Amino acid sequence: MDIEDEEQKKQVDELEIHFQADFRLLEVSLEMSALEDHLELIENQIATLGRLERIALDDFIKSQHPSPDGFERAEAYYGYYHKVDALLPRLFRGPFIVSLYAAYETAVTEIARLIQETLAHPLSLNDIRAGTFLERASKYYRHVLNFELCRDNIGWQYITMLSAFRNAIAHTNGRWDMLNDSTKHRIEQWKKERAGVEIVEGYIVVDSAFLKKTFGHVRDALTDLIDRYKQWDDSKNP
Repeated sequence: MDIEDEEQKKQVDELEIHFQADFRLLEVSLEMSALEDHLELIENQIATLGRLERIALDDFIKSQHPSPDGFERAEAYYGYYHKVDALLPRLFRGPFIVSLYAAYETAVTEIARLIQETLAHPLSLNDIRAGTFLERASKYYRHVLNFELCRDNIGWQYITMLSAFRNAIAHTNGRWDMLNDSTKHRIEQWKKERAGVEIVEGYIVVDSAFLKKTFGHVRDALTDLIDRYKQWDDSKNP
């Protein structure tokens, strides 16, 4: 075999290795990576807009010289803190919470479908009746698929919180007075146990650290679920 043939064989071997890569559920990993990048952009934008609001406030004070005890000065400071402490965090982080939960629910549903098809089980996740999606999914994975949905209790608590916040944002725009008593009670308990969840001017607001921690738990839970599914699938289809 001459040098040219050896080089061509090497290229063919590399191509075969490339196509043997495991692409199962790759879109889930790519989506989580994109969401992580998106979260960083969101936090940078919140910080940037907060600085701009502070500059605008200082410029107003310097140029208008409002009375320290006057209405104009109080109104300016109220507008600044309202936007920085309430509006920006809520309007930027709220949609991310909705997207993150949607990614989790979609991945859990897809993996359930794949396992169901392999088992040829007649019962689907949609056939399960329970209160929330997480309750239905947990019940379906445990009792129908005989497959553990989430092995990390702390991670599951954060996923449960994410679900509650997503529902509050999607259905009531995060307004505290529009939530039912059960949801309020759960959120109050979470506020006592974990920093980063507040009710600001009547709306649910989470801080940057809490949201990053929640994202980390969701990502880790999905990574573990995907890895276990792949091992299970390999054992069923060697």
